[in-house]
Amino acid sequence: MEECILNRRDAQIWSFGSFTLDEATFELTHSQVPVAIEPQSLRVLIFLIRHRNRVVSKDDLVEAIWQGRAISDWAISGAIKAVRIALGDTDRDDRIVKTIHGRGFRFVADAISRNPEKASEPLPTVLVRAFRSIGQRAALDYLADGLTEDLIHSLSRHDALKVLSYNTIQALGDAVPADIYGVTHIIDGSIRESGSRNRVSVAILNRTGQQQIWAERFDLSQESLLAGHDLIADRLLAVIAPDQTRPARQRRGTLSSQAYDAYQKGRYAYFRYEPQAFVEALSHFARATELDPDFANAYAQQAYCRTTLYVFGLPGSDKTLDAAESFAREAIRRDDNAALGYARLGWVLGYLWRPEETIAAFDAAMTRDPENPEVYLAYGETMNRLARPQDAGPLLETVFSKDSFLPPSWEFPQGHRHLLLGEQEAAIGHFQSVLDRVPRFVPARVQLVRGLWEIGDTEGAKHEVTRIKEIAPKYSLAHSKRMFPYPVQKEVDALTAALSGAGLH
Repeated sequence: MEECILNRRDAQIWSFGSFTLDEATFELTHSQVPVAIEPQSLRVLIFLIRHRNRVVSKDDLVEAIWQGRAISDWAISGAIKAVRIALGDTDRDDRIVKTIHGRGFRFVADAISRNPEKASEPLPTVLVRAFRSIGQRAALDYLADGLTEDLIHSLSRHDALKVLSYNTIQALGDAVPADIYGVTHIIDGSIRESGSRNRVSVAILNRTGQQQIWAERFDLSQESLLAGHDLIADRLLAVIAPDQTRPARQRRGTLSSQAYDAYQKGRYAYFRYEPQAFVEALSHFARATELDPDFANAYAQQAYCRTTLYVFGLPGSDKTLDAAESFAREAIRRDDNAALGYARLGWVLGYLWRPEETIAAFDAAMTRDPENPEVYLAYGETMNRLARPQDAGPLLETVFSKDSFLPPSWEFPQGHRHLLLGEQEAAIGHFQSVLDRVPRFVPARVQLVRGLWEIGDTEGAKHEVTRIKEIAPKYSLAHSKRMFPYPVQKEVDALTAALSGAGLH
């Protein structure tokens, strides 16, 4: 299929109404004023304009923009909605982008194209592939993952670069990115043990990944992890964007390499999403604060782990959320600029039915880190748990606008919102999409039971309860009330009726 953007020499400048879209600079303006629009949504707009002589189907967009990867209809609808918002095309008339029901979308405004006489040189766009851990054991997997995310964060703070997000690189894997991403450099790397040190090998490849532009090795000791990561980022910048002013160092929250190492182990363990892994993660985060008592994010992650253990009723969990709240507040006390501390506090307070404090905490987190999609996701799902799906909607739409490639479980809050709004069929579709990719994700199965029960599919609901018991044999109605502590009695009753009717006690 034809790509959205072909070669640099094929870049066009499109004019429609008072809008101008410059493919070469990847910029949309309205009356010569730049319009805020996320890169993924801008790619969708370019594709629609280039194919304005026909209806573009959802399959066309998935193939061209998402490289054929499995995504939900919500992701596509979110991208189209973001395009319409950017263009002010929010009337029912669909003056610019028209929905052709049952078929797709079409760009219907009059558009004029021209080749720029002298196309501006676009910024380098960097894809940092997930670093590999080389060896017969996976002892360094957590460091490889941490280094990948570190480099993405460090490079993305540089005004002379565009950097694809962590979720995008996870979705692309080792595939060569299509031209629509505008990638000019691919960073490839690995880490292996070399005696008492860790050897990190890093290479910069061209956009196809076929030609090596630069390569270097770095031998890092346990004590030089932090400085080593900074050195690697500096070397990469010097090659990709030479003679550019470097941004001020972003504070990682600790100057202790050992505390940083423990934190990375905790983060890597938590996101395995297994009961024992949550316990393991908590111990690593606790170790990080022992090594550096001022490490705010490590306190925040202890709050998160303790909340998870409590909600699932896992062995060793606290009987209340007092400790979780205390750790989140300690994170804030240690560093008031730590967005993660406020986000975790909001997460805990949502379970404690304290809506005003919950909203204040999440608002504080967004003020400190307005570009973090995970903060918006946690905020949106917390609004669902407070039985306020109308407030969850804009937050969850922002998640997509911040990062177009989302981990599978991130689709769950959108399904939860639909269910609370009485839109069971839409909710069921979202839950099933999550479970197709994350079969052991219990919250989605619990809410799927309710969705199926409420549309009259009692056998389907009973089957899902059987699967829950297989995954978590001790899961009960009491656990569901912990997991979804709605402050509205009708929501409590609806979930309880579905679960008990389907055989959960």
